[in-house]
This record gives sequence, C-alpha cells and structure tokens, in this order.
Amino acid sequence: MYIAKRRRLQPIIILLIAASVFLVACGAEVADQNWPGLAVNDGIVYAAYGPGVAAVDIQEQSLLWRFPDEVNPGLLFFASPSINDERIVFGDYGAPGGMFAPQSTVTIYSLENGAAVNAPSILWARDDVALDRVVASATQADDQIFVGTADNRLYALDASDGSVQWEFETAHSIWAQPLYNEGIVFIASLDNSVYALSADNGDLLWQTELSGSVASSPVLQDGLLYVPSFDRVLHALDAETGQEQWSADAENWIWGSPEIGNGTVYYADINGNIYAAGATSGEQRWRYSIDGAIQSKPLYVDGMLFVTAGEIEGDEDERIGQILALDVEAGTEIWRRETSAPVFTGPVAVDDSVVIVFQQGGATILQVYTRENGALVWDLTLPAD
Repeated sequence: MYIAKRRRLQPIIILLIAASVFLVACGAEVADQNWPGLAVNDGIVYAAYGPGVAAVDIQEQSLLWRFPDEVNPGLLFFASPSINDERIVFGDYGAPGGMFAPQSTVTIYSLENGAAVNAPSILWARDDVALDRVVASATQADDQIFVGTADNRLYALDASDGSVQWEFETAHSIWAQPLYNEGIVFIASLDNSVYALSADNGDLLWQTELSGSVASSPVLQDGLLYVPSFDRVLHALDAETGQEQWSADAENWIWGSPEIGNGTVYYADINGNIYAAGATSGEQRWRYSIDGAIQSKPLYVDGMLFVTAGEIEGDEDERIGQILALDVEAGTEIWRRETSAPVFTGPVAVDDSVVIVFQQGGATILQVYTRENGALVWDLTLPAD
C-alpha cells in the first residue's frame, strides 16, 4: 500500500469543482473545465469536447469526422456519445435563445453510425424535448433511448424519430447516464436518490434515498447495484428492491462511477484515493493514494486498473494531470505518466492501448498510450474550427 503526502482539498475547492460543471460561457472558459465526454466502439473513439463531437480511428491514427461541420460558437457538446450498430446519440449543452427567447435551446441528436470520412447524416434531431442541458451519455436499448437532463427529468424516446414515450421527474438534475437491464431503467440524481423504473411506461418500481448526491451512473453486476455518492460512501443496493446490502467508506466525495473486475469493485474519491473492495462483501482489499483529484471512472483491463487525475489548486496555467496504471492484485503502481493539464475524463481501452482526452486552454488533446508500459504512442489535437 502506498499513500502519498498531499494537501487536503479545502471546502471552497470542492465547491469550485461542482460549480465548474454549470459554467457555460465562451468556448475558452468551458474548455478549461476539462470535462470532455469520451466513448469507444469497434476501435473508434468518440469525443464530445465543446465545439463538436469527433470520431478518431485509433489504429489508423486519424480523425474520421467532426460534427457539426461548421462550428456554432454558442453550441457546446460535452455528453459522451452513445453508440450502437445503427445510431450515435448525444445531447448538447444548449444554444442561446436570443433576446426574445432567453432560455437555451437544447437538442438531442441521432446520427447514422458509420466510419465515413465525412460527418454522418442526421437521422433526427429534437429540440422540443429537454429544457436544460444534457450532461451525461444517453442509453440505447432496443427501440428506446433514455436521456437524463439537467431539467430534472429522464426521457424515454422512440429510437426511430426521437418522440417522447414517457418522462419521469426527479427533485434535482440528472448528471448520471441511465442504466438499462431487462426492462428496468436505473437512474441516479443530484436529489440524493436512486430510482428503478419500468422501461415500458416509466412507472416507479422503487426509490432509495441516500445522504449525498449521485453524479455518476451506478454499475450493475450479479444483482447488486453499485452507487457512488457525495456522502463519501459506495453503496451496494439490491437491484430488485433497492435495499442496501453493504457500504464501503471513502475519505471524500466519490464522483466517478465504480469499476468491477476479478470479483472486486474499484472506486476513487476526489482526494486522490483509489480503493479496491470485495464485490460481494464490500471489505476493503487495498487503498492507493496519489496527488490530485479523481473525478472519473477507473478502467479495468486484464489485471490492470487505469486511473486519470488532475490538480485543481494553484495557478491555472501550471496545473498538471496524470494517468497511472495499477496492479489490481497488489494495489501497486505499474507506471505513471504526467500530462500538461488535469485529466478528469476516464480512460477507454482500444486493443493494447489506453486513450485519454483533456483540455488545455482552448485546445483539446487526445493521447494514446500502450497499456503495458505507458509509452506515449501518438497524440492528436482535435479541431477547434
């Protein structure tokens, strides 16, 4: 076990982290939030990074396309795209409505999936559904699409045209991606609650109230729903009833979703602590600590755990980030690489590589490392215009 000496996050810093999500001003200011969305499908990485959504072929080391073709300075994208064989679905942060329409117009897009060089065609786009920005990835299940928004609602949309089938209202914003399993949709909200809903009609099956907000999606495995929370606890709930089976403590807020692998659940807090606990018991197996806040989901691949982090204190131009790889059996560090800016988006895996994305000033940088030793293979600055 290794615990590095570091400064504790002061309460004002924690508030600044939360406040940063709400800041939607000019492109440069938003870029400094370091919160691009990242998803992967069939070797293609999709990044929602402010000016647009880009598709990058990792093997070919090339940018395939960026949507939209022309940048709209008032339109921003940060929700991770949801990808299946037919569609790429995502929402935006909203475009300003203008003098006579002060409320932003938020649009949910469905694009035709394909690895074309040019941006894929729009299957449909709905700007008459969400009333506030889309923060999290949508979830696609058969002929339905589930989208949580900052207007305190979960929408179930018809995948063919985006029409609303039903909606469910919570008491606060939904920043977490909905989770679908066998006809049930699980959602978590900043109102401190986790909900289980019927996918057919949105009827409430159960609701469990925690003592802290939930900003990231729960993870389901073997009948247990693992829920991260700002109450400094990872909760394991019975997926059928919502009753808590066990809980595991953390030193501070658990922002990112947990990761499960090899019978173990891995999670991290914003003080830079990484925890490994038994998936069925919650008993802590090891803890590893670093300098920097962790706000993203760890990534488990073949006995290795990859974690991104970053500094949130100090001069903005001097803040750095890092990606590190841990041995999941021993909880020891295998390699670590420093980045030129904080990294608060979780990594994704493509073949023998691990991919990260972060923003530095007005630029968004995608980097590809080898999983085995952390060698930087190549990087790409995504187009800003």
